[in-house]
Amino acid sequence: MEKVNRIIFDDQYRLCLLKNKVLEEDRSFCHHNFEHLLTVARLTYLLLLEKECRFISKEMAYSAGLLHDIGRWKEYQGEGDHAGHSAALAESILERAGFKPSEQKLILKAIAQHRHHNPDEHRSPLSEALAKADDLARLCFSCTAQKECRNADRRSHRSGLLY
Repeated sequence: MEKVNRIIFDDQYRLCLLKNKVLEEDRSFCHHNFEHLLTVARLTYLLLLEKECRFISKEMAYSAGLLHDIGRWKEYQGEGDHAGHSAALAESILERAGFKPSEQKLILKAIAQHRHHNPDEHRSPLSEALAKADDLARLCFSCTAQKECRNADRRSHRSGLLY
């Protein structure tokens, strides 16, 4: 997975992870670190395999998962929802990693759509898998900050906790 490795070692990608880490140091809720991103990447790929979705490559699934929260730090700074920021930041990273424009478009759309679902908006299998994987990656039922979390109920109901 050469393109995925290029993402992991991309300077801009690493800077985004560092900015997330700094702004989440005192956060009692979920963190958006590499461990979370890798878990989402793995789950996204597994969900696509279960759906027998063969036109989305393993590298595309992993890339969407690894990049979906890289703009979280912008949300913490009051710049709006992180999904759009993550997609914008991911564009040049995907290009440097060597993805074709058609692959980039699919990955960027999935990243931009991973938070909220507009029923009038078409979601690709990658978009659906990424959104579900992001929910499944959270172990809300065992979180010590569950009572204060605004997303715990939404996640546990939507994801069914464990599939």
